[in-house]
Amino acid sequence: MKDKDLLVERVSKKTNVKKEDIFKLANDLQKKDLNNEEDMRSFIQTVAKMTNQTLDRRKIDKLVKIMKNKDILNDVEKMI
Repeated sequence: MKDKDLLVERVSKKTNVKKEDIFKLANDLQKKDLNNEEDMRSFIQTVAKMTNQTLDRRKIDKLVKIMKNKDILNDVEKMI
């Protein structure tokens, strides 16, 4: 549990997103099927909103493609 708290703390500091919001996002993510493109797009938009980022359709399409190719998993593993 301590490692999870440390990871969430690091993400919170780096993104300026409250820890509570990160946990809420993680909980919401458990209910989504990230093999479903609509769920992917919803997740991406939620994260963008939480981090005060503006994403145009092209950027969202690119992120969906990365997620479909599972490239994002490799990137996340490198961050940890």
